[in-house]
Amino acid sequence: MANTLHLHLVAGFLGSGKTTAIVNACKALVRQGKRVGVITNDQGKYLVDTAFVQLENFPAVEVGGGCFCCNYVDLEKQLEGLVETVKPDVVFAESVGSCADLVATVVKPMLQLQQSAYRPTSFSTFVDVRLLRMRLDDIPLPFSDGIVYIFDKQIEETHLLVVNKMDLLAEEQRAEVLGQICSAYPDKVILFQASLTEEGVQNWLQRIEEGSIPLPDASLDIDYQRYGEGEARLGWLDEELEFEIPGGDGRTVVVAIMQAILVSLQGADAGIGHVKFIVRGSTAGEAKVSFTTYMHPGWEEEIPPIIGEKISLLVNARVEMPVEHLSELIDRAVMGIVEKMGLRWARRGRESFHPSFPKPTYRLG
Repeated sequence: MANTLHLHLVAGFLGSGKTTAIVNACKALVRQGKRVGVITNDQGKYLVDTAFVQLENFPAVEVGGGCFCCNYVDLEKQLEGLVETVKPDVVFAESVGSCADLVATVVKPMLQLQQSAYRPTSFSTFVDVRLLRMRLDDIPLPFSDGIVYIFDKQIEETHLLVVNKMDLLAEEQRAEVLGQICSAYPDKVILFQASLTEEGVQNWLQRIEEGSIPLPDASLDIDYQRYGEGEARLGWLDEELEFEIPGGDGRTVVVAIMQAILVSLQGADAGIGHVKFIVRGSTAGEAKVSFTTYMHPGWEEEIPPIIGEKISLLVNARVEMPVEHLSELIDRAVMGIVEKMGLRWARRGRESFHPSFPKPTYRLG
């Protein structure tokens, strides 16, 4: 298995669409008769991404409490367990969106350390085309310099750059963007896609499965002090909420709560890495909804009927602000809807923090 397993490492900034692309790639692979598995990664432990992958009935394990580089031993352990239980042909390992320096801390250890039984087949970095376009046009991103430093370093270290969310550009903008990005990164393989369907990820999946794009071999020149300080500016909040729904129609409640949270965060003029929700009705209906600083219109249409006397809502927020303020804003938004609609509710779990300073298990030059 160690010689035949295709292990695809997937990196990229918060909100770049990595998980959606992975899920649709898994669907395509399963149609080909292949077994798949996914390893998710985050600083926290109530992960929307893991729940989303499991919603699609794909085997998923997670490396929580820090990035792959700082939890390398757990990454190997989770990969080994996935291989033993699922016997996958293909595994996607998705790194947390605030992480950089994966070549020196994950790719090279897997390739060079004797105890590593698995070798990565590919290394991709995803980027939201809207943020990349702003960066190339010298338009300030909605984040401080330390976080933008991480964004830049993620792009710098990859050979395969997946420019995602092309569907969010107007038709007349796309040709201009293609030329601009290809000119800016002549040394990279660049793929342009919208990852919302199996067809949308087909080119990327074909390229990584054939293994024709070499893995990066140069360790990143990165200032860890600057990297750690930038990452620590992000407030991390994960929580699971439960609401009792008179009449059993939860969709109206869900939309109202999501809108209230987003309006509250946008009103604070904060850089939103992502805000993700998984919602489930006790009788029927489940959905994942994701937002970044730049909301897409018509998102409410993505939410199906949510039916049941109870609904659960898993929330992951990654926002540049003090975590105490983030918690306060979300609490105020939720309580406003609870009081307005007269709902009974409970919080089943919450974790909020700022990421600790990155300390890789290994870093090979």
